[in-house]
Amino acid sequence: MPSFKAVLAYDGTSYFGWQKTRSGRSIQETVSQSIFQISGETAIPEAASRTDRGVHAEGQSIQFSLMASYTPSKLQRSLNAVLPSDIRIVNLETAPDRFHPTLDAIAKEYHYRLSLGIAQNPFHRLYSWHFRYPLDLSKMEIAAASLLGTHDFTAFANEPEKDPQCTVHEIQMQFLDDGRFQIKMTGNRFLYKMARTLAGTLVYVGCGKLPPDCIPALLASRNRKAAGITAPAHGLYLHQVFYHPEMKKTKS
Repeated sequence: MPSFKAVLAYDGTSYFGWQKTRSGRSIQETVSQSIFQISGETAIPEAASRTDRGVHAEGQSIQFSLMASYTPSKLQRSLNAVLPSDIRIVNLETAPDRFHPTLDAIAKEYHYRLSLGIAQNPFHRLYSWHFRYPLDLSKMEIAAASLLGTHDFTAFANEPEKDPQCTVHEIQMQFLDDGRFQIKMTGNRFLYKMARTLAGTLVYVGCGKLPPDCIPALLASRNRKAAGITAPAHGLYLHQVFYHPEMKKTKS
């Protein structure tokens, strides 16, 4: 049975996250319906990350299988022709043997974007958190340095986790030319809403609500209430997923 590996970009505004739910439209269900529309086959795609309601993606990796044989280029064109305009397959190829988009991922990169200042550009309102207060980048960088490495991230997860240990490889922050601010986070895995809570905590440090040296105590506390806000979903983007060399790296 042919198996395919695809990279999706999507605007998550109108969706209840990746995973199929009774609450409303999901990315997974919409992609599955499009596959059925062109092939007549029921395929449930698996994804590298179960993004939350309202979260966007620039490089979400997925896998699905079909009984019929398709060339990747034809399948990509056909799916994009029937998918809603806010979801696009930006790359599609035959999947390596036994490929699983979640289990084979070795790292994920998220971007979180904020609009700064009193007035938000209306074209950014669905894609960044409007934050009106000044941010001190130097304080945020001190806090971010303490998040790097392998830690128990219970204090940054919104639900109990059997395995709360994660490794954060990199956090980079910068002011963008369009009046926005970006936090780039790369790690081997992220707990439920961890990326948004990391962003919210760093923003609280930047605006003075938390001290820049608070991170070691937060990690040790394992207390979610001690950390910062869970930043709004619409500012978060799953930017890229990394795989072992033999699985190739997929990106937007």
